[in-house]
Amino acid sequence: MLSNKLNQLQSRLNKSRRAGYLAPLRIALFYAIFATLWIIFSDQLIERFTRDPLLLSRLQTYKGLLFVTITTILVWLMTQRSWLSQNKLIAALQDSQSRLCLIFDNVSCGILECDLQGRITFSNQAHHEILGVKPNELIGSHIWDYQPDETTQQQFKRLFDNLVIHQPSPDLMVTTNLSQQGQQKILEYSWDYIYDELGDLTGLIAVISDITTRKQQEERILHLAQYDTLTSLPNRFLALDRLSQRLKLAHPNKDMVGVLCMDLDDFKKINESLGHSAGDALLIQVTKRIQTHIRHGDTLGRLGGDEFIVLLTDLQTTEEITQIVENLIQQFRLPFSIDGQSLTMTLSIGVAIHPVDGNDASQLLRQADAAMFYAKSNGRNTFTYYTESMNRDATRRLLIEQQMYGALERGEFYLFYQPQIELATGKMIGAEALLRWQNDQLGPIGPDEFIPVAEQTCLIVSIGEFVMHSAIKMASKWQALQPDFRMAINLSPCQFRDPGLLGFVEQQLLQYPVQPNTLELEITEGVLLSGYLMTDELFQSFTAKGIEMAMDDFGTGYSSLSYLRRYPFAILKIDRSFINDMTTDPADRELVNASIAMAHGLGLKVVAEGVETEEQANSLKIMNCDYVQGYYFSKPITPDELISKLENYVHE
Repeated sequence: MLSNKLNQLQSRLNKSRRAGYLAPLRIALFYAIFATLWIIFSDQLIERFTRDPLLLSRLQTYKGLLFVTITTILVWLMTQRSWLSQNKLIAALQDSQSRLCLIFDNVSCGILECDLQGRITFSNQAHHEILGVKPNELIGSHIWDYQPDETTQQQFKRLFDNLVIHQPSPDLMVTTNLSQQGQQKILEYSWDYIYDELGDLTGLIAVISDITTRKQQEERILHLAQYDTLTSLPNRFLALDRLSQRLKLAHPNKDMVGVLCMDLDDFKKINESLGHSAGDALLIQVTKRIQTHIRHGDTLGRLGGDEFIVLLTDLQTTEEITQIVENLIQQFRLPFSIDGQSLTMTLSIGVAIHPVDGNDASQLLRQADAAMFYAKSNGRNTFTYYTESMNRDATRRLLIEQQMYGALERGEFYLFYQPQIELATGKMIGAEALLRWQNDQLGPIGPDEFIPVAEQTCLIVSIGEFVMHSAIKMASKWQALQPDFRMAINLSPCQFRDPGLLGFVEQQLLQYPVQPNTLELEITEGVLLSGYLMTDELFQSFTAKGIEMAMDDFGTGYSSLSYLRRYPFAILKIDRSFINDMTTDPADRELVNASIAMAHGLGLKVVAEGVETEEQANSLKIMNCDYVQGYYFSKPITPDELISKLENYVHE
């Protein structure tokens, strides 16, 4: 609205200027016409009144005076009209100019005008405030005077000269300026040109926005999108982008690029036992340690959780990669200090190499990840180079994971049961529930293959509930034939950490008439080593209900005897790997004998797994082993087959 009014006033002013010479001309013409008419007609009128010379002389004098008076009044009236019109127009322009100046001085954007030499001829209050100078101090200075250094000043001057000479279409321009207080300001200029009435360029005008805060926010958002917030390392997105860039440089000459995928072993137990703040502190220390022991030009990134990636360039041989990886594993043997506690962590590392293993960033990362997983499954605290067989294993694992979703609903899981025999009497006293899986696409899948996938995806919790429900339901039927018939059920570490485990077991025991003291829950040493905070409470709850706890696969893990003393185990199960060679390897025989004696000394019953020969059974009987299971007595069988065996035992 204001701009429209200003345009109208400006148009009127221009018209007034163009017509400025007409006002005096109109007055002169009016005067000439009036004087001519006066001279012609005034004398004729006087002669009609009188012929007396004396009277005529006097009338001529009065006529002249009247002429002067009339013309003076007429000239005054016409001059006043023109003056009032000009004054009104000037007042309106001054008012509009005042309002416009008020707007200019109160807008948040800076506004400047400059001549063709770059000297500032107008600058509003906001422009002065942006650059931190006093009012009107910018007038006369060059627009490039507040660039941070001479180089950028010259660049700005060349850009300005280009605008003046070539007059390209107005566009935004962003520059870094230095305020009078020394602060860097990122300013955005929106330029336009000023032309005179003849269309010649007389200067430039610019609207200036201080976008320093916006740029800082954009940089922070970009940093958050590309960097890990905890460690400030490149995240997966940026790490893959940098890997792609390195591969582009390496591809023409087939230069070697190494990709290391690293994962902390058993990191989850730190979060569970010490809390996530301790886990975060450990990750920060891990980051610093890795950075210290890789080369200056290598890139370290965090893929997520406890998984890291290292990009190696300038390599000549794989031996260089091996030295770096071995050094990292060696350095991780030194403990970390977290909240006054000394913690030892180990690394599992997978290695993929360009161009041997591929040319694509995502492909190399997948291959390094597959090699890392292979290193974990082969003992951890080691490294493995990628091989094609790992790709097949990873593909197989992915297929298993995909088919596992919905397998319960499709009824693909089922249970076999392996009888447990009391050696002293030869009586079948119970059975161990063993999970099996028959998939329509993949066929039969062994537990050694699908159980790790189920644990990694946490599907083991729902699958474990299916096992618990089915086994207790069958036990209630078998106890109708043999009331003291025992049912052994395996619990994975993931199940043991499930807060709903105790409630689910209680619900099943209420639903089916099974005596709690005939239910045996088997856990491995890995459950205890995980440091789960609720372990003590769970043991107390289970034992308080009469449910017996068994340590499974004894001897294959850390075999800490303190766990047998600390927790109320009722049964110790010796792993089949010791039973296999006990009749041929004296060391294994003595270990089995010692384990049985130790368990009896602690008041535990002993179950030997994997008994496949009569000689093994006889040796275990001599050692006073309590119970056995294995193919010598029975392979895992269906529920119907077990009922038949049980009926035969009862009949006998």
